[in-house]
Amino acid sequence: MNTTFSLPRAVLTVAVTAALCLFPVTGVSITSAVAQDTASSSEPAAPTEEQIKAGLNVWKNRGGCFNCHGDFGQGGEGGHFPAGPSLRKSAMDLDTMKMVISCGLPGTKMPYNLEGAYVTEECYGVVDGEPMDVSPGTALSTQEIDDLVAYIGARVHGQRRITKDQCVEYFDDANAPECAAYR
Repeated sequence: MNTTFSLPRAVLTVAVTAALCLFPVTGVSITSAVAQDTASSSEPAAPTEEQIKAGLNVWKNRGGCFNCHGDFGQGGEGGHFPAGPSLRKSAMDLDTMKMVISCGLPGTKMPYNLEGAYVTEECYGVVDGEPMDVSPGTALSTQEIDDLVAYIGARVHGQRRITKDQCVEYFDDANAPECAAYR
């Protein structure tokens, strides 16, 4: 749930409340205006295939997410990198995941990845200050993080079984030997 104060939303709320009190007397209907505003702000648009592909590129090349979370977000195995949890089975919603990717997860090995996090971009209430027990990761732009979350939401989060199609998309090769085990 987004709890950020929005002046236009507050003004609209006051105007709608006033209109509901006044217009029944005059007989004017405002239902369509309220419905239009509600429809435009209820759910974000589904990500495009272009955005999902850009997010896969961030996952594999810019963010290095696979190092800790595995190629398909199934969870890492450790070794040279920390063993990150499965994002396929994660109970986090995508908004929370975006915040964790951006700001890291204090007290864990999950780094912050948003360019300017804690300095020019607020994270956990801190801006122009020191991060709280969290290390820097890759400096990703807001757009790169949006694309990454679009990829995770479309291809990883809630996807229990890794499919051959997902493997082929990841390796960009229908004959990739890594995909032989998947159906």
